[in-house]
Amino acid sequence: MNFKKDILLIDLETTGLDSSRHEIIQLAAILLDKKSLAEKEVFCTYLKPTAWQRRDPKSMKINGITLKQVQGAPSLKEAIAGFEAAFGRDVVLAYYGGPVDMDFLRAAYKKIKRPFLFDYHYFNLWGVFYAYLAAKNKLKNGKKFTGFTLDDFMKEFKLTSSDRHDALEDCRLEAEILRRVIKEI
Repeated sequence: MNFKKDILLIDLETTGLDSSRHEIIQLAAILLDKKSLAEKEVFCTYLKPTAWQRRDPKSMKINGITLKQVQGAPSLKEAIAGFEAAFGRDVVLAYYGGPVDMDFLRAAYKKIKRPFLFDYHYFNLWGVFYAYLAAKNKLKNGKKFTGFTLDDFMKEFKLTSSDRHDALEDCRLEAEILRRVIKEI
């Protein structure tokens, strides 16, 4: 399968789920080759929070990021500059799950008064994975609309992780699942 542009798979860890109240505290991205889906470039950084007191305890329990880990981290402006320098903007942004990561990324650009010049077409891996499971008749959990989580998909492909909810580790897991799904279709 050949995509028209390289795919920039992003994953964020945040202090909560509301992009107007909470902040990005880890930004990771992997550039996948448009032909092979091989990893071409990687970017990962913690970000120094400006409103740590507003963090959501539930979100923080999931990501496990501590104040000590982010205290000396770059500012949002510095992190976004590094992110752009690593990849440019002539890519297709991809993410897994709901629009939370894209909402936070767009809000981050707005906050630092920088134009968000990425293409408005995004590649949501969740939709591809959902279609894959539907085709395999594996959406049998009537209690969950989604039918799966990233952890469920890891089980499907017998993948393990020692550091789930680290943004870079999640990017790598999502990239590997994408490669396997594409290979099967």
